[in-house]
Amino acid sequence: MIDQWEPNRPTAIDPHILRQLAESSQTLIHQGAAELTIPADTLRQAQQWIQASEEQWQTVLPQFDQSTLLALAEFYTVAEMTLPGWQAKDKNPTIWIFRYLKKQQQLPEKDVIRALKARTDNRFIPYGSALPM
Repeated sequence: MIDQWEPNRPTAIDPHILRQLAESSQTLIHQGAAELTIPADTLRQAQQWIQASEEQWQTVLPQFDQSTLLALAEFYTVAEMTLPGWQAKDKNPTIWIFRYLKKQQQLPEKDVIRALKARTDNRFIPYGSALPM
């Protein structure tokens, strides 16, 4: 039997871990990655979810309210800027979160969006590419 190489596929997105990330967003923003109390293996798992498709994200996002989703978007936005290996560009989960919020007609106020954009140099945040794929 010959082993086939399988690319790293993200594990299923765990809502409990996403809630942990959302609860840690303010710590990451104001105190930095060194102050996060999330275990390293949990962070590695959450990092893998950057590779997950938008469809995978859309199945888990309905479990959260708007404030949790915004905190999660903040976490992934700031993580991309501060944690090594979290660079996602047009695949940042923040984009999938904002697309979901837009479909639900739950977008935050413009000042919240401006504050989020001020935390990143990723031009795709919060809505993704302006050009259809």
